[in-house]
Amino acid sequence: MLPFPAFAFEAPDRLEDALAIAAAPDSRIIAGGTDLLPSMKHRLFTPGTLLSLRRLEDLRGIRRTADGGLSIGAMTSLRNVRRSPLVANSHPALAEACRTIATSTIQAMGTLGGNIMLDTRCLFYNQPAGWRESIGGCLKAEGRICHVAPKGKGCYAAHSADTIPALWLYGAEVEFASQGGVRQVAITDLFDEDGRTWLRVQPGEILTRILLPPPGARVIHRKLRLRNAIDYGQLLVAVQRTGIGARAVISAIGPQPIPVSALRAADLPEAAYKAAKPLNTHAIASMWRKQMVRVEVRRALAEL
Repeated sequence: MLPFPAFAFEAPDRLEDALAIAAAPDSRIIAGGTDLLPSMKHRLFTPGTLLSLRRLEDLRGIRRTADGGLSIGAMTSLRNVRRSPLVANSHPALAEACRTIATSTIQAMGTLGGNIMLDTRCLFYNQPAGWRESIGGCLKAEGRICHVAPKGKGCYAAHSADTIPALWLYGAEVEFASQGGVRQVAITDLFDEDGRTWLRVQPGEILTRILLPPPGARVIHRKLRLRNAIDYGQLLVAVQRTGIGARAVISAIGPQPIPVSALRAADLPEAAYKAAKPLNTHAIASMWRKQMVRVEVRRALAEL
């Protein structure tokens, strides 16, 4: 059993107090904890203060907006998003994405906001500290070399947040609060190209809610993994028709989601295949994962 590092724990019941704690440089935010707590045991993060959002009731719930869209609190559990009639009727691919995350227990603990902010993952990064030390460390943690691409300069840990491809195609925005105010960011502008700085989030910001516009064209979510429970995706795909054309968002093969479009829907699988460049971030062969991009996009188009 791996122990936790020492830390202080704060769980305020007012957002103002949480924002003050979040502004401290040695604090880290915990929502459901399903990703952060194992990472702390692996010494990937050793925050001085752990800021829990569990008592902030204003950050929970799913509501219809005046324009017919949805407002979802960042602390709403994945299970509640999956079960919500509002989500199922208007944005069913988001409900499906939540359904495929890990197990029912994890879905009850994990939150939509936590999934959006999910850390990037890699075979060489998500390991105990002693394991990483045996290979000279990991560039994303404490080393100087990326073992996925030793001659490269960046980190190639894979973006693996299940809900992002569907949210991307739905045109979602996210709202952040800080002591400096509130700002909204399109999901399409949230992610960077390096696995170490994959989120364009300012220090001290807390994700408060997710905003979905009124439903448009149907979206299909597909997830490829070795076991149909527990496992993170080897590949995530969301597809949407646009007239006679189609577009897709591909994830879990690099540090940021990859948008692809084609003027003819029949051309989308090949366009997605060409855009996909998975590296050795997973235990499964990267070439097989690249081949499966074409397959999963075809399957999504068939569902549409």
